[in-house]
Amino acid sequence: MTDKLSDRLDELAARDDTWVTREVLQRYVDEGAWTEQSFVHDLERHAAERPDSLAIIDEDGRRTSYAEYEQRTRRLASSLLDLGLQPGDRLAMQLPNSSEFCVTLMACARVRIIPVFLHVVYDEHDLDYVLNLTGARALVVPASFKGRDFVPLARTMAERIAVLEHIVVVGGDGGDGLLSFEDMTAAEPAHDIEELRPTGADPFFIMFTSGTTGRPKAELHTHANNLFWIQSFEQGQRFPRDAQWLIVTPIAHLTGLGLGVLSALRRGAAFTLLTGWDVGRCVELLERDKPTYLLGAAPMLIDLARFPDLGSRDVRSLRGICYAGAPCPAETLNALNTQLGAEIAAFYGYTEAGVTHMTRPGDPISVTSRSIGSVIDGIEMRLVDDEGNDVELPGQGELWSRGANFVVGYYGQSETTTKMFTPEGWFRSADIVRFDADGYGYFVSRRDDLINRGGYKIDPREIEELLYEHPRVGQAAVVAMPDERLGQRAAVFVVPTTPGDDVALADLTAFLAEKGLSRTKWPEAVELVESFPMTSTGKFMRYSLRERAGQLRPQR
Repeated sequence: MTDKLSDRLDELAARDDTWVTREVLQRYVDEGAWTEQSFVHDLERHAAERPDSLAIIDEDGRRTSYAEYEQRTRRLASSLLDLGLQPGDRLAMQLPNSSEFCVTLMACARVRIIPVFLHVVYDEHDLDYVLNLTGARALVVPASFKGRDFVPLARTMAERIAVLEHIVVVGGDGGDGLLSFEDMTAAEPAHDIEELRPTGADPFFIMFTSGTTGRPKAELHTHANNLFWIQSFEQGQRFPRDAQWLIVTPIAHLTGLGLGVLSALRRGAAFTLLTGWDVGRCVELLERDKPTYLLGAAPMLIDLARFPDLGSRDVRSLRGICYAGAPCPAETLNALNTQLGAEIAAFYGYTEAGVTHMTRPGDPISVTSRSIGSVIDGIEMRLVDDEGNDVELPGQGELWSRGANFVVGYYGQSETTTKMFTPEGWFRSADIVRFDADGYGYFVSRRDDLINRGGYKIDPREIEELLYEHPRVGQAAVVAMPDERLGQRAAVFVVPTTPGDDVALADLTAFLAEKGLSRTKWPEAVELVESFPMTSTGKFMRYSLRERAGQLRPQR
């Protein structure tokens, strides 16, 4: 171990917002889980060994080679130092899926500035919270994106937050206090940045949870924790070196960033970026770029399977589809497998850790449509009951995990770090999961999502999986509805398959009765909606639906 790596480990362990001890970090190094290597090393290696190889394909067709990727990264890194930014400073970036996002990330990494990812949907309330928490000195935004002008809000933030000194605009001319991203990536480097190259233990980025349970948390990621889980995932899925992703989920979240951008960067492969989910555009990019793997969430796969005449399009370059976020109906996955010829893999994990569980190559769709798979190599797991006792397999309980893939803590949120991690490093997921004797898990519910009907616990996912088989139900979400006598009852929100269809509660309960579901578990109110409130990564915001359910009353 080099002195530089040792110093970085000391710095992480000394922070008051991290849970890791120096002993834990030393064990990671001794076991080979954490090393000197960073993603900067990968970028430099590929630029030297295969400079003309394709790295990034933007949605608009722009293509970036590894030599260009590295050169733009190096120039932007030097330009950031010109502004007075130093290693350890934070730079916030509110960018869509684009090569500019990737260049900004790696430029910051190159000189150990810590990028802070802001989802493009963040408004003034979100930005105020995130920028104040992280103390970002610079903010990178697009001039406009999908009809929204980002500069006025960025100026408002700079006026309000004293430490925010610089606004960098992608696609803007600069001037009037603004900096041009394009000018900064074109300027010849004026700094020797070789000594600033990071180790695996250096902070890589601050990423915020997707917000399904309230105020987002700020995870402090390192190069090493991400390299560990990405390598484990790729080995378990038997990925070829040239596996090429089509990424349709936001890369400001770990699924798109880790499995897509960073996985490709590690291997020296290419990837295509879709700026926002649009099933028609997705099909066009499948035809145009011939990717071999698609990364998405269940609602996206449902849209793709229902796309008219999908089987007649030139989309059979796909070898595999990987998805997470919620179970996907078997009929949807069977349709995709038939029309695309792609194998289906499901995975599960956290923004704090990347993938922790996954199905394996060869698993049938009867498994990949329902199971989160088994734990990946190098990660420990345990099930815990309500009293904190271990539950043996097969069994059901709250899933706890730990390993070298987890973040070291939450930036500036020491109380949150203590709440989410035990002193021994176990991450308390609050996910209730049932595991079979083979170690395959089946997600049951968030701990807060279980419905307590007079002491009887109802699993909302069990009801939802059945309702997805109803021909008139496009999407269904079951949540708790307050009740004075029983405490809670089940309510269901339904997006009809046909817009405007009046799906009645009696239709749903009769269907559930035919399926043999106990009457105690039947929904007792229904509300029809055009769509669900979703996070940017394709997950239902159940807490928002629970708030709406508070206004409902039993209908039977």
